[in-house]
Amino acid sequence: MEEDQRVTPYPSGESVGAFYDQMSAFFASVFGEHLHFGLWDQDDDSLMETAQVRLTDRLIDLLNPRSDEYVLDVGCGTGHPAIRLAQRTGASVLGVSVSSSQVAGATAASNSAGLSTRAEFVQADAMKLPHEAGTFDAAWAIEMLFHVPDRRHVLREIRRTLKPGGRLVLTDFVMLEPLTGQEWELLAQGFAFSSLIHPDSYADVITRAGLEVVQVHDVTAHTRATTRGIAARFERDKEQLAAVYGTEFAAQMELLLPLCLSLVTDKIGYVIAEARRPHGA
Repeated sequence: MEEDQRVTPYPSGESVGAFYDQMSAFFASVFGEHLHFGLWDQDDDSLMETAQVRLTDRLIDLLNPRSDEYVLDVGCGTGHPAIRLAQRTGASVLGVSVSSSQVAGATAASNSAGLSTRAEFVQADAMKLPHEAGTFDAAWAIEMLFHVPDRRHVLREIRRTLKPGGRLVLTDFVMLEPLTGQEWELLAQGFAFSSLIHPDSYADVITRAGLEVVQVHDVTAHTRATTRGIAARFERDKEQLAAVYGTEFAAQMELLLPLCLSLVTDKIGYVIAEARRPHGA
């Protein structure tokens, strides 16, 4: 079993990019600088930003890049995870995104951090990466694979661009229970979901892409507090968002966002996966 559910027709890379361009103010409000979930320990009352940085640091530690290595960030978002990786390890990073606004924002953030030569960002589609085979020592993909209809295809592209022995770390949402058609439409239209797989399928999908599985970590219980943070930030900023998108958008989001977040809490999990391109392959 691979992709258990997909939206049809599949959204193109261009449409996902346009979605993030249009929704950049919304995501900046509810996620902040770090466009991904956070990681909490049991009974942890950390702020959402602290938990988001904790997740980034966990991924950096798992990837463990050396200062002389070149890392690919697939779906770089705001660029802040890549910038933190470059700052912590001394490695060089190339981030790619289908969103022109994300690339512009990430480039500005890198320049402000004095990392313009070590953390660079370009517009590109993960379904067809514009890089030669064996370019990168390591790669990561943080919460982007749910946007594509075929994870295996993107993982093959990442494998192609990795050197033999190159490492990959990724995070992804997984489907713990089947979704109804209405629930699937809600996720597809509200957050540009394209596909979800069951966590038990994840190792198989990685293997079929020609990568060697190191480990798949189920961290669902440690990420769910993110939904509370998103809800609180929307409540805080909904008047500002109404000024940007209009009162009708804000009213619709006030109804739909709790449904989406409840769905994530009840039926969707979260995994961190480690893999590598086999030597000699």
